[in-house]
Amino acid sequence: MSPRNQASQLALLVKLQDIHAQKRNIEKLLNTIPQEIDLIQAETDRYEEEIEQTLKLEQSLESQRRSYENEINDRDQKLKQYQTQLLTVRTNIEYAAMLRQIDGLKRMNEETGEQIFHVEEEMEERRERRAEKEEAHRRVKIENDKKIGEQTQKLEQAQKQLETITARAEKLRAKISPALYARFQRIAEARDGVAVVAATGGICQGCYTRIRPQVFDEIRRGDTIVQCESCSRILYYDAKQDAKKA
Repeated sequence: MSPRNQASQLALLVKLQDIHAQKRNIEKLLNTIPQEIDLIQAETDRYEEEIEQTLKLEQSLESQRRSYENEINDRDQKLKQYQTQLLTVRTNIEYAAMLRQIDGLKRMNEETGEQIFHVEEEMEERRERRAEKEEAHRRVKIENDKKIGEQTQKLEQAQKQLETITARAEKLRAKISPALYARFQRIAEARDGVAVVAATGGICQGCYTRIRPQVFDEIRRGDTIVQCESCSRILYYDAKQDAKKA
């Protein structure tokens, strides 16, 4: 391959490396955006779960209240029976015993009535808390739905960008010799996807190893493919970076 072709191929590799770097960044976005959406949705779901738990507790308290009311109704039926029987007792002993039973039922009803009062108080507190949670959920859902919409839009844009940049990479790949591209791929796989780096100030910017002067001169000429003797990455000369470094 002539020096001119070598220089042209090297320039293509530099562009391809840049495109691969962009592609990796987009792929990271495509991985992280769904995770962000899941976290946002999880916050909304957490409010809904808390509301559902509160509703279940309210239902449990309501069931308890009905059970207490049924106990009172059952005792009221017995009280009516006992009061009717009072009219038929013949001895003072039977009358006193009946009164004790009536008093016991009334006392139990009073205690159960107190229990109903406390249950109803707790039910009211739970309803108020649920109303607060429902209002908070409404606000959070509106905000989170907006955030999810924005993240979904970013995801769609990133997918389109990935398609575009993948097509660009394929076009560049078609212009690079198969043997050189295979070398590029092997190095990229071994070096975290980075196969081509600048040689700035006589130093490889991939592993920061100093390059021998005669090798650095070859890199500066740019008419041959040179690999770092330490990390094996393909090296190119960036005059602008070198000027900044100087």
